[in-house]
Amino acid sequence: MKVLITGASGFTGKWMLRHIQRIAPQETELTCLVNSRVDLGIDSANINVIKGNLLKRDQFEASISSVCPDMVIHLAGLNHGVLSDLLVTNVVGTKNLLDTVLVKNAQCRILIISSSAVYGNAGYLPISEDIPFKPLSEYGISKTAQEILCSTYHLVYGAHIAVARPFNLVGPGQSSSFVCGRIVSQVLQIHQGERKGIDLSEIGSGRDFIDVRDAVAGYWSILSHPEFEQICVGKSFNIGSGKTCKISQVIEYIEEITGEKYSVHLPSSPSQTRIPTQQADISSIQKITNWSPKIPLKDSLHDMLNA
Repeated sequence: MKVLITGASGFTGKWMLRHIQRIAPQETELTCLVNSRVDLGIDSANINVIKGNLLKRDQFEASISSVCPDMVIHLAGLNHGVLSDLLVTNVVGTKNLLDTVLVKNAQCRILIISSSAVYGNAGYLPISEDIPFKPLSEYGISKTAQEILCSTYHLVYGAHIAVARPFNLVGPGQSSSFVCGRIVSQVLQIHQGERKGIDLSEIGSGRDFIDVRDAVAGYWSILSHPEFEQICVGKSFNIGSGKTCKISQVIEYIEEITGEKYSVHLPSSPSQTRIPTQQADISSIQKITNWSPKIPLKDSLHDMLNA
């Protein structure tokens, strides 16, 4: 089985590679599309690495066509920036990938990684996949547009596409552009004497945090499902813990792990949180694939600090 992973050098991509190598080393032939030749952080001797930018089709079209993948996990994308850049990268880049792959293999299984950002402020109840899109950020707008594009390719061209919507990822190697990565980074700086407290914009909102190692297992459970074409294609799946945790609780967990207390510095006039809470309803993926998250948030934070 030939598997193509885009964005393989990123935070999630590296864990995706590790998971497939561990769970299906004999059944898969891995190809990675990356922007530059980087250390994937794993034994890449048996991995075919393609350098290319999805916005420059001439850089990757021939290479991907020669691979002729049976499965695609589309992780590449932009999660910060202005709307124009987000739309070009997340929508046009996805279209270029789909056009290239489907011309070569119309039966290819494709998993698009979207985001819970498409839901926006959906209230305090667990969020199911069938609620309307209500994005409140430019990133959320771009992922909504990406999903609409994929739905069109499925309905009009019969493409075998499913969508995964991860909630707030955490885990070893996460950058400080994400809230848990930011907190862990600042705690380490405190221990090194480089700062005196944790600076955050707010700590009262609730988030559904899911360990990246659980998330990639969820992605693979969808894409490798024996009846993918019959029961996964055309559907979206939440990937979350099914629980809500406030950011203040994240700090308390870290204090329990380190045995230290940390000062938290907030703005004198904090801005109103657009999304006060999010909690995933994960019953759909649990029913169809039997996947469930296994790593508690406190364990994720412990591993982040050690990493």
